Amino acid sequence: MLIEFKFKNLYSFKDEVSFLMTRVKSFKEHLNSNIIHTGREFDLLKTAAIYGSNGAGKSNFFSAMGAMINIITNSFSDSLKKENEKSDRNFQFKLNSVTEKSNSMFEISFIKNEIIYRYGFEIFGHKINREWLYRKQEREILLFSREGQEFEINNESFPEGEKYKDEVNDNVLFLSHLAQYNQKNSKKVLEWFDNLNVISGLHEEFHKGFTADLLRTDSNFKKWAASVLKYLEISNIEAGEKDGEIITYHNKYDGNNLLIEAIPFQSKMESDGTVKLIHILGPIYDTLRSGSILFIDEFDSKLHPNLTKKLVSFFQEFNLRNAQFIISGQNTNILDKKLLRRDQIWFIEKDQFGSSSLYSLSDFNSDAVRNSSAYDKKYLDNNFGAADALNITSKVTDLLYAS
Repeated sequence: MLIEFKFKNLYSFKDEVSFLMTRVKSFKEHLNSNIIHTGREFDLLKTAAIYGSNGAGKSNFFSAMGAMINIITNSFSDSLKKENEKSDRNFQFKLNSVTEKSNSMFEISFIKNEIIYRYGFEIFGHKINREWLYRKQEREILLFSREGQEFEINNESFPEGEKYKDEVNDNVLFLSHLAQYNQKNSKKVLEWFDNLNVISGLHEEFHKGFTADLLRTDSNFKKWAASVLKYLEISNIEAGEKDGEIITYHNKYDGNNLLIEAIPFQSKMESDGTVKLIHILGPIYDTLRSGSILFIDEFDSKLHPNLTKKLVSFFQEFNLRNAQFIISGQNTNILDKKLLRRDQIWFIEKDQFGSSSLYSLSDFNSDAVRNSSAYDKKYLDNNFGAADALNITSKVTDLLYAS
């Protein structure tokens, strides 16, 4: 379960930002449906929604999480490649002369097997300049830290670190290096990242294959997906012969409206919204079944407002294995006090220097927003920022028809 994601000097984010999935204890709404009880001094949230104007940096937030996963997953294999074959790691905020030459920072805190881990690193290009890992049961202890190629190892709690510290290169994460040798503690941490997925609601080619494979291999998913799609008059669904291909079936009737047969439709015969819904059903199903974490950028793109609201509600009400769902959107119907708590709503705004900032609705005091407020109306009225619209100035209108 995700507790916190922090990063700095990354894409449009110049300064350090912190995204929290911990609930604000003083907020009493939706305690039975929206909260994961951890048995610790804090509880976690099942979902979070991120809003902001076009160009504010919402997609960069999701890219930041994707970048961290990519670095951790490919750190060891990238180190074995030629320079022109390595993945791009040019992350720095480019609109400032200091940050463009500084490290990018990533840190994530999470719970696995009732233990809290805090892991992070600083990177410039492919060079790892700092790295750290902490573990907390009753109190937090350092497992290892790294400054360049200098290591501090907790030999009692992290003996695997001492054994391999002299082998790791400066372009490889120590954690990833250790996991290649099947070291117990390191592998356990990296396994958590295997259950963390980031997808785009605009570019379905990255997950439609996953959904097609589920249809082919998981008979329960096939039944579940068909049940979900009944309201669209789709009678059945299955994987096609081509990779990533999905076939839907619609009932055909005679002149007396008597059912004759079900005929197959290829994706191109369905609406864009139907195709998107079908493709995201696989990741949503897998996330709920496995109790993992799913980030979806532009979640509501192409989907009817009632459908987006229904999917978020479904994820919260029928989430039995502590899965978490983080989305971005433009449609404000999700900003509903009947659906989300104030600590589940986040905003991203960009300042005059091109730097994005991240903040929560829970940061506003009761004079600005209450649990009874109309969040959507206040947001569109720009009471929370992050909702700037096109500014129609006289210059814009005068230049329109200038000769």
